Amino acid sequence: MRELPADFFRAPFAFYRQLRAEGPVHRIRLRNGVRVWLVVDYDAIKEALRHPDIRKDPHTEIGAQARQAGAGASGVAAANMRLSHHLLNADPPVHSRLRKLVTPAFAPARMAALVPRIEAITDELLDGIDRAAGATGRVDLLEEYAFPLPITVICELLGVPAEARAQFREWSAAVADPPMSTPEGMRNATNSIVDFFDHLVALRRDRGLGDDLISQLLTVAEDGDRLSHDELISMAFLILVAGHETTVNLIGNTVLALLTDPDRYRALRADPDAVVPLVEETLRFNSPVNTATLRYTAAPVTLGGTEIPAGEMMLVALASANRDERHFADPTVFDPDRPANHIAFGHGIHYCLGAGLARVETRIALTRLVQRYPELRLAVDNDELRWRESILIRGLLHLPVDLASAPAMR
Repeated sequence: MRELPADFFRAPFAFYRQLRAEGPVHRIRLRNGVRVWLVVDYDAIKEALRHPDIRKDPHTEIGAQARQAGAGASGVAAANMRLSHHLLNADPPVHSRLRKLVTPAFAPARMAALVPRIEAITDELLDGIDRAAGATGRVDLLEEYAFPLPITVICELLGVPAEARAQFREWSAAVADPPMSTPEGMRNATNSIVDFFDHLVALRRDRGLGDDLISQLLTVAEDGDRLSHDELISMAFLILVAGHETTVNLIGNTVLALLTDPDRYRALRADPDAVVPLVEETLRFNSPVNTATLRYTAAPVTLGGTEIPAGEMMLVALASANRDERHFADPTVFDPDRPANHIAFGHGIHYCLGAGLARVETRIALTRLVQRYPELRLAVDNDELRWRESILIRGLLHLPVDLASAPAMR
């Protein structure tokens, strides 16, 4: 059984390349004892993501057994199960039912309507960057920009009070990566999230509905079908975590790609439309999602010639698929001109529902940033940057930058 190398979180792609050369599927043990089958090949991953015997529902007997057997000392089996009734834990036909009910909340027209507010939040944060930098001219761009933008957007979308947003960020960090979390941290955070959303939904019912997403999910119906209470709070929980974590790291990873190539950073200021292929290439080259969320085999499954027994936990490494040399020419080269055929947002029925919102927020964040700070630069060498120790998430802990000059006039 393979173990992750010591430098995996800093540089996972060399390890993935080595695994792909040896085969598409490998047994992996994490340092906390978690045991999973890791799929690293593009074709095998696409097959796994649509295979009927590779499932997500933790409530089945075999699903619960797989999680218990492979959980080690992690938080995989410790979450409050009242938060488990969401899309990423559902298989057909339940998944089809839930997706039909919640998809209208993420319709393109609704996302487009958010643009003016996202732009306003972005400008407010940029106004605060100079104050945060002070006399040093240096600021952590994750802390002051990439983190607060999506958490503010998603909390406003859900109708979460502003004073709760700092707490939400802590909860999100605690539960975003079950294979790496501790049982105590996972249990405490998910219990707190359940209590919070129970209270918030009760307020909506007692005081009247608003135009926020929780109110919309309370009233959504299809042929008489509605979300149950636990389905509602589970979907709110999923939207909170997925809507925050993915976008934070997409912004951070794209800014890093720009700042390591100053000519490209300046070119984006001259041609803001170039942000679209730039973001798509970041999604391929350094995706904010390292592996998709946990799956398990409901029956023996053969992938790429390897048989995986029933009742085994599985992770599919989207970051590895997007660097597969059999599908991408020169995959280690950052090239926004290449066709956008990555699978950073997944594939099949679990394709990310919030992909459109993540793209919109990131494009606005980048174009506003380069216009305001045309001479922005990294404040440390690349090898001094520290990455989150996460199996599911690929993102920096900090992104120190020098503003390099006064902000440009708006």
